[in-house]
Amino acid sequence: MFETNIASTRAGAWCLLDALTSTLVKSSDGKSSLANVSLSQAVRSSQVDSSFLTLSLQKLRSLTNSDDVPADKKPSLTSTSRLCLMVIARMGNFVPRYDAETCYNEILKDLESFTMPVELISSAVGALVTLTKRLLEDSETEMYDECEAWATRLLSHCEQTIESCFSSVAKRGLITRDDEKLLSRALYFVGELSMIGFSSQEDSSRLSKKKSRDITPTDNDPVRGLFVQPSKRLIHLVKLMLPCSMPLPNPNNAENALTPTPSSIRAHAFVALGKFCLRNEALAKENLNIIARELDQESNTDPAVMSNCLMVMGDMCVRYTNLVDKYLVFMAGCLQAGEKKLVDVNSKSHLSITFDGTIPYSMVKKNAILLLSSLLLQDYVKWRGLFVHRFLAAVADEDDEVSCLAQTALRGPLLEKQPNLLSNSFVGAVFVFNNCKAHPLYIAEASAGGNGMGIDFEGAFLDGADRYHKRREIYEMMITNLSDEQKLEVTARLVKEVLGGALETSGDLAAACKLPPSSRLVNKRIESATNVLTDTLDILTSPEIKVGRVGADDDQDDDVASTNGSKPDQRNLHKQRLLSKISRKHLMEIVIPILCNLKTVLEASKSPLLKNLMQYLGYIFRTFKAEVNEHLANNPTLLQELEYDCKRNRKKKDSKSILGVSIDGGKRRVSMQ
Repeated sequence: MFETNIASTRAGAWCLLDALTSTLVKSSDGKSSLANVSLSQAVRSSQVDSSFLTLSLQKLRSLTNSDDVPADKKPSLTSTSRLCLMVIARMGNFVPRYDAETCYNEILKDLESFTMPVELISSAVGALVTLTKRLLEDSETEMYDECEAWATRLLSHCEQTIESCFSSVAKRGLITRDDEKLLSRALYFVGELSMIGFSSQEDSSRLSKKKSRDITPTDNDPVRGLFVQPSKRLIHLVKLMLPCSMPLPNPNNAENALTPTPSSIRAHAFVALGKFCLRNEALAKENLNIIARELDQESNTDPAVMSNCLMVMGDMCVRYTNLVDKYLVFMAGCLQAGEKKLVDVNSKSHLSITFDGTIPYSMVKKNAILLLSSLLLQDYVKWRGLFVHRFLAAVADEDDEVSCLAQTALRGPLLEKQPNLLSNSFVGAVFVFNNCKAHPLYIAEASAGGNGMGIDFEGAFLDGADRYHKRREIYEMMITNLSDEQKLEVTARLVKEVLGGALETSGDLAAACKLPPSSRLVNKRIESATNVLTDTLDILTSPEIKVGRVGADDDQDDDVASTNGSKPDQRNLHKQRLLSKISRKHLMEIVIPILCNLKTVLEASKSPLLKNLMQYLGYIFRTFKAEVNEHLANNPTLLQELEYDCKRNRKKKDSKSILGVSIDGGKRRVSMQ
């Protein structure tokens, strides 16, 4: 019987061996580090019989095919078998020839019969290459020719199998589960066969497999440059499985001319086509639009297909950067994959959960974050249009894993590469998130670096009062990752471009302050502008945007700096104090006059924004009471209002603290609120 503890031990051992042997892989220039050389010598000089590699694979094969092993344990065996094949792909050179030949034949037999699971095919192909090298190590030319021969034969066999399966499906008029499994394995197999010998330095426009030998093989990759070109018929068969419905060859009934294509077949077909395109630039030019189309939320409803197409587009972007650049808008849209389908239904109950507890399209979003971050860090793509705002919107995703991953990418490597990324995008984000498209700042953000191919914000929904909590989550993340200088810059821009813009004679911001509340609800543009003002006042009131040690005692700072502070600490302390004074001066001389003028406008229109404005004024008054009294000496009415609000807030705090303490039996008991 299959014991769980034995399976765990076996899996752990192969994981360790996989990690150790991975150090044997040499760099692309054929040089090895000292550690690599030492490990290679240790393997050669050890007394361990390397035939255990092939014997272990045979044991794993027999366990997988045994009826005594429970079905729920076989996925673990498959995972262990994959590790075993990967180790053989690296250490096949140490296996005795007889064992290498036996293992070679067994792997070849499993591949030809399509009994090998999809998870093992890639590792099996790598093991075949290494075992071929072991069997024909005396002649590099023979080894190369043999790899080319079995790869060509297997590719032709896959083509015949796919075509035969098509014929049987046409007779039945439906695709069975066995057909789906067979086609999925065949499709994945042809993709792996076409990638044998792939090198990023090869000329992708070269179609002749004979010319591919111009690339010199290395010890690390003995078949480097080998290109087994798929036939036009095979490419056509693969493309037949891309659409949602599969056209059947010579159908008996006209009504059965189209059969729904299973999701797994479509997903594998796109991967196979993508691998063909990586080796053939002309083919890539013909089919890039087909692959990119599947990233459009309007045309695709399958997360698995979308995720595979996204990964294919990422590889294409590295290989053919100029060709893929115009499709970046579709790749960026995957950061909000599936959101439009959820918003189309008003009820939140439409947010369906899959059987494993995940939210649909979360896999697509996570892959998009990782892939696009990698491309940005390597400069294969650039920030343009509203690309950065789509990334920021992912921070407020419904799925916590997606949200955390987006935050990690933004405030980690992406911010290190571009330190002003968040500060430069902050003010524009307030307009973009509220869908305030008519404002010039939104237009400027949307056209930034676009060259006519700007990335839009369609399908990302953050506007409206009911989504304020999402916007607030993004604002807080951005603020906490701003330096003091950036906070000062953001505050100045918010006051000047948003609050100052509301005092102008025209524009949506000014109209939002002057029109009565009933008009704002009818006009979507004015409603968006109102939300921009509300968000801005709330951001400015946030304690996190405070600059330096505002309100701290200067003498106390001097004592701290003189006793236990080093010179860098003293410089930082002086810098904070200077920035605090600049911030205070900006508040008194610029912000308060704008707020006073805006208050007059809001009072005249009886705007609900007056509440947010008074909260911000009250925050400034409580923080800098002496300075505010001095600057508002000519406005005693406003000072009285601020004093009243300050006393009322103090009473609320006192009442809450009293409610948190109760007396019971002469003993004081504190209850958590």
